[in-house]
Amino acid sequence: MRPLTGRLETLMMPLLFVAMVGSLAGYVLLRPAHPEPPKPLSWQIRSFDGLGPADQAIHGALLPASEEIIWFNNDTGGWISLADAQRMLLPPFYQDTFWKANGEVHWQLILPGAHQPHASQPGAESGHRETPAAAAPNAVSEGTQGQGATVYYGSAGKAPAQSAYLLVIGHAHAGVMWANQATIWIHPDAMAPYPEIVKPEALVAKGWRQVIAYNGASEVERIKEAR
Repeated sequence: MRPLTGRLETLMMPLLFVAMVGSLAGYVLLRPAHPEPPKPLSWQIRSFDGLGPADQAIHGALLPASEEIIWFNNDTGGWISLADAQRMLLPPFYQDTFWKANGEVHWQLILPGAHQPHASQPGAESGHRETPAAAAPNAVSEGTQGQGATVYYGSAGKAPAQSAYLLVIGHAHAGVMWANQATIWIHPDAMAPYPEIVKPEALVAKGWRQVIAYNGASEVERIKEAR
């Protein structure tokens, strides 16, 4: 029996080797040579290849800032003011070297139900254009997802080809709890006025575009679609 088993093993080895080579060749031949990243919708822009240097820097800072703001709201029920951001050294609001290198953007905080800009950053230059109040007090409370929205609005950046920015934190019910959801929007005009309504369809109509971040989930979807 032992000699027979040995002969079977000897015969099987070449077959296994051929199968492995065939599988590898099939993968190489069938996989796309240059898979493309997911295409954005007409009102979206990709963060990884659609933004200039200053816009990429601001967007990259807004992503963790939005998480910090949401955690703060979950813990305290309040929002991080621009004065708080200075004390917390929270970019892109904190006026440090990063802020200076990326346009010295003028930030304003607009709370739900007020639709009025709150205290601007300490030390903001007088050359920044003030943002006009543009709607009735209940306009923001009818904002994103119909639940009101807190907005951090950045404008008047001085960097070349810089945009205006909106960090929109909308509120929606998730069972018996509130769920904060942040989206980031840009406008090609750095002096774009604060929009009257921050619902997505209203922002799109005013020329704002939602920034789509590139992350691990996006890469998984890209690979799946490319197969």
